[in-house]
Amino acid sequence: MSRIKEFKDYYKILNVTESATQEEVKKSFRKLALELHPDHNPDDPGSEEKFKDVTEAYGVLSDSQKKQEYDRFRADHFAGRTSSRFQYSQEDIFSSMFQGKNASDIFEELNREFSRSGFRSGNNFFQNVFFGGAAGGIGRILRMIPGPIGRIGMGIRIAQIVGTSIYALHKMKKAKDATNPNKKQEPENPLVNNIKGMFRKSQANGKSPLNVDFSISIPPVEALNGTRKKISYRVNGTTEQLMVRIPPKFPSGGKLRIRNKGHIQNDKRGDLILSVYIDLKTNATS
Repeated sequence: MSRIKEFKDYYKILNVTESATQEEVKKSFRKLALELHPDHNPDDPGSEEKFKDVTEAYGVLSDSQKKQEYDRFRADHFAGRTSSRFQYSQEDIFSSMFQGKNASDIFEELNREFSRSGFRSGNNFFQNVFFGGAAGGIGRILRMIPGPIGRIGMGIRIAQIVGTSIYALHKMKKAKDATNPNKKQEPENPLVNNIKGMFRKSQANGKSPLNVDFSISIPPVEALNGTRKKISYRVNGTTEQLMVRIPPKFPSGGKLRIRNKGHIQNDKRGDLILSVYIDLKTNATS
């Protein structure tokens, strides 16, 4: 584990006092996470880092062992002492959150709130924001190499953003396994499984016969930069048109919920569930 490069005051980041209860810490994190979701702040390029910072702070202050270590480290920092260390990187903290139980309930709750607001949500969103997607580390390393290999790294970066990084990794693994047929099959990454499992149940909720499912395809450049799309769909025998905003870095297969645009029955109206897919055939070459 690597030591974080600069001191962060997690209490200040979460707007809580040192004597705050766990319920107060959780309540403040929930409020800030909803306010700082990148899709809620499209004009603030730093919103994603702020979102990660409040999550990092919650990951420490909601974990009794990490909080104890951090409190000692924080007290020494303010006193000018270097007798204690806090040796968890941001990724260490995120990993332990998703592998432990302290974050499960709050993330399921946030996931529902994000979905209701039409923001990106679910395992694709959290995996990309917190871990850079399944191929994040590989892409970062390859992009540092000049020439064709560097372009492969950038391709993996685009692939992870549009939701195809798992496929890329699968092909790489098959090619590697072909050169070593006697190697035992490695188990799937438990962290990825935990993220998927955390949201599988919550994503299944919210199904309604009044909801309308609709899908569109967009090119990778629009998925990367964000766009606006005019859609037309049939509901209750009539055609309705909407202008829909697709946030930047939208994952392929991601869903947007547009409230009160579904079927109408008995003075009730469902939602429009818009699935957005990436058409790789229109990928621009660089």
